Amino acid sequence: MQWFTVLITIGIVAVSAVGSDGQELPVKSPVENLSHIPRPLEHDANKPNIATASNKLSTNGYLVFSGQFPYHAELYVDNGVITANTHTCGSLITPNYILTRGNTLQASKLHGVAVLGVDDGSDPTTQQSINFTEGDIRLLPMHDLATVRLEHPVIITKFVQPIRLPRLSDDRWYEMMEGTTVGGYTTTSRCIRNQIMSNDDCQKQHPQVDISSYHICTNTYFGGAFCNRAYGSGLIVEGEKERMLVGITILASLCNVNYPIVYLRVSEFRDLIAMNSDYVFDA
Repeated sequence: MQWFTVLITIGIVAVSAVGSDGQELPVKSPVENLSHIPRPLEHDANKPNIATASNKLSTNGYLVFSGQFPYHAELYVDNGVITANTHTCGSLITPNYILTRGNTLQASKLHGVAVLGVDDGSDPTTQQSINFTEGDIRLLPMHDLATVRLEHPVIITKFVQPIRLPRLSDDRWYEMMEGTTVGGYTTTSRCIRNQIMSNDDCQKQHPQVDISSYHICTNTYFGGAFCNRAYGSGLIVEGEKERMLVGITILASLCNVNYPIVYLRVSEFRDLIAMNSDYVFDA
């Protein structure tokens, strides 16, 4: 696999939803040559794996319903090599941009499709599928974080909506608050709800990992863990009026152990996110 570095470009221009003739562009279906990308198999609750059976704290998450997490995105990626097809999660932060983990998006000649909104299997038309290419990806240097510009804006519905990010004045660490994460890698998404822990406690439970101010951790002893990793998925806390994205999943252990889940702390990257998307932070 070839690796590449994308330079940060200040003042990225968002994709227009209007064509050259002034007509509104329709929502397009995924690119045809991505149709061979398989949806990962659903975890069968009737066939518990060894990890689940050996650990009563592993829940593999709970089933979600359509419209419950309208900001959630599943990104299916292709770099031209069939065996290299891969998948990651992300969060819609504006009608044009997804915030996600950067590691999966570093291959050259990369393109893919983002599927917006979770679906409980009852009505897949609630989701929206929009393409993106290598030129739409902005990797944030030195950190496992990226923004992805969609080929055209999403249509805002009750099933697909952006999530708010922390205000510039929000300097909280969210310790002892509960955070929700949506898991992918299954045909039906799942979610877990964990307690956010202090970075000191996280470091004690993760002695092999260097936990810094750029990280935020959740305690899997309070809420359980996914049996399938959900890299790139957002950590969401409930505000007084709305939800808020505070973390991006970068490290998650298998559910046979209860190591903390580690996220990038969104509030530490507000400047870079603003420079590499069209998100405007509240004061």
